[in-house]
Amino acid sequence: MDINEQSTKTEEVSQDLLNIFLEPYKDDCKYLRKAHFQYLESKESPGKLTTGSKDIFSIKGDFSIPESCYITDTGHFNSVEFNICYNQLFYIMIAYVLNNKLLSVMADWDLEIYKRRQLSNFLIVKFSSTFRKQINSNHFQGTLSINKSSERGNLIILKTSCAFYDRNDGWAEGDVTIAILKSEPDKNLYDSRESVSV
Repeated sequence: MDINEQSTKTEEVSQDLLNIFLEPYKDDCKYLRKAHFQYLESKESPGKLTTGSKDIFSIKGDFSIPESCYITDTGHFNSVEFNICYNQLFYIMIAYVLNNKLLSVMADWDLEIYKRRQLSNFLIVKFSSTFRKQINSNHFQGTLSINKSSERGNLIILKTSCAFYDRNDGWAEGDVTIAILKSEPDKNLYDSRESVSV
């Protein structure tokens, strides 16, 4: 993932959105402190914002993990914390794009619908992470991009990539595919005839 990808506009995400959509986390697990949303340049048309089915967005966040919520301090950023930080940055990105009506595949969602479905309708269907160099978990940054969006029956599929890094060249990166149920879940995912293969 290129954390220096050219953006045409950057905007700070409001503290209200962070408070509302990090609310499901216990206080000592709220690692995301601040976030900035980035509108990326179209690679096909430099200087223009990406639009339509090729929406590409990025969000950057400042993180701090003063103390692990589940294990004695390891002194570095680990795979469980990677997943938690990814989730928090992703939840805030979705809140921002819905609040600003930016993601075409979720055009009929608003923040009220999203808040109600935030935990039940979002499913990680593919997750991979790679750790290149140890990250200091006391203070680090993260970047997440939605690279592709599509629809399949009752599912919205988002392909995303992310990276976490610190000032000492610490680095971890990953690719995550999210399936979003368009309607309220009324049965087990494994009982559904919808395919989530990507």
